Amino acid sequence: MNTYQLFMGTNVPNGDTISNNEWDEFIKVLDTVFDGYTVTTVDGVWKSEHELTKCVSVCTKYVDDVMYVARKYKDAFNQDSVGIQQLPAMSFI
Repeated sequence: MNTYQLFMGTNVPNGDTISNNEWDEFIKVLDTVFDGYTVTTVDGVWKSEHELTKCVSVCTKYVDDVMYVARKYKDAFNQDSVGIQQLPAMSFI
């Protein structure tokens, strides 16, 4: 099992940003794919432009689920990419 972080920018190519309501709708995808996850709002930079970014952290052995969520986000919000970082598994105590 590994921990993955998905970095999802909220700027869209037409100059708008993803609204809170749109993000809340996308959370339904996360809820159906993962048993648990953490969302952190961070300041990301893409192509020298700062943007509000959602960092989704999830511990899973199913990398295909991680890739599925990344593709769904890219398609839903016309994103160039979703950053994915793989880390050692976290421990639960």
